[in-house]
Order: sequence, then C-alpha cells, then structure tokens
Amino acid sequence: MQKAFKKRLLSLADPQYQQFSTKLLPGLSTPLLGVRLPHLRRLAKELARKHGAQALALLTDETFEELMLQGMVIGELKEDPKSVFPLVKQFVPKINCWSVCDSFCTTLKIAQRFPQETWALLAPYFKDTREYYFRFAAVTALVHFAKGPYAKELFALLNNCPSNGFYAKMAVAWAISVLCVHNPPETLAFLKQDALDDFTHNKAIQKIGESFRVPADIKAAAKALKRPLN
Repeated sequence: MQKAFKKRLLSLADPQYQQFSTKLLPGLSTPLLGVRLPHLRRLAKELARKHGAQALALLTDETFEELMLQGMVIGELKEDPKSVFPLVKQFVPKINCWSVCDSFCTTLKIAQRFPQETWALLAPYFKDTREYYFRFAAVTALVHFAKGPYAKELFALLNNCPSNGFYAKMAVAWAISVLCVHNPPETLAFLKQDALDDFTHNKAIQKIGESFRVPADIKAAAKALKRPLN
C-alpha cells in the first residue's frame, strides 16, 4: 500500500515545478519530487479522512512531499490533544526547511479547537535554540494566536528568541508584522523598546511595510523606528 501511494505521488510530480521549488529551498536534505501544494493539501485531507492517524504509516521520510504530507495529515486530524499532540512532538524534529514547517503550522487545526492546550504545547519550543523548533512555535502562534488574549505574551516570547537561525529570526519578523495587523498600537510600542537584533527588528518593519492589511499611517510610524545599520 505504501508503494502504491508513492507511485500515485510520483504521478503528480511536475518537473518544471520541481526545478522552481528547488531554487526556493536551498540545502534541502530530502529529494523534492515537484508536486504542487494544492495536490498535497487534497491528498492530506483524503488521507486524514479515510485513515486518520494510520495514514502516517503510508508516508516515509524519503521525500520532501512525504514530509509535507505527514505534517498536513497531523494538522487535519480531528482527535483531541491526547491523541494529536504526541504526533506533533514526533513530527517537529523532522522539519528540515521553512516550507515543511509553515505548511504544518498553518494546517494545525487543533489550535483552533483547543487553543489553551495548544498554547501550552508551544511553550518549550519558544525557548528552544534549534532553528526549526523555534520557528514551529512562532509560525503556529502567528497563524492562530496573533489576536486575542495571547498577543501580549507572544510579544514577550518573540522578544526573547533564543535561536540565531535565519529562519527563526524571519519567523519573529513575520509574527510581528501579523501582530501589527491586529494590534497596531501595541506593535508600535513594542518596536520602540524591543530587544531584537537589528536585522530582525528592521526585517519586522519591512514586513509591516509590505503588508496589505496594515494601514498607511501605521506603516509610516513603524518605518520611522527603523534602525540605521553600520
């Protein structure tokens, strides 16, 4: 059954998309077949619906697409935290690029059904120095927790990012730009006194400027807080 599924996956591969995607994921440690994201999302929904968590047995760690599908299937599961969270913890160490990370985080629907429990799950990852462990927490938070009661705590957690990894820092910048959509005054106040390194601070302001959801006056106020680089 595993071989049959891999054959199906190969039939969806697009060589041109494979070449394009490879350029976006330099240093990727697993082969990339070139299956487009909409196909993967449909497959993940189908697998989760038909097989639940047992679908993970059909997927190896041998290709980028199978890793993507593992994360998406976990994200689609409708069980409670006792069933889903162990699978999340098993999957996070497999994250090997920003794309696998972000697709997993955006699909993690349990965060909407069990926000308090999911927020508690993220706590140790926010303190982790490993690049993708931290990015998992930050991206899950920006997708599911950037507005409402968790925003204030999220500012503090981003301000104390323990990872020096590029993709961890980029997640911090992205998260701050999303926080700005929902919490403009608080974001400006944060940018006036944050402890972020200059790269991350300025990148957050750049992302705020690029956002279609942030008003022009807030963008201008944020731009005025940009730090000069030597």
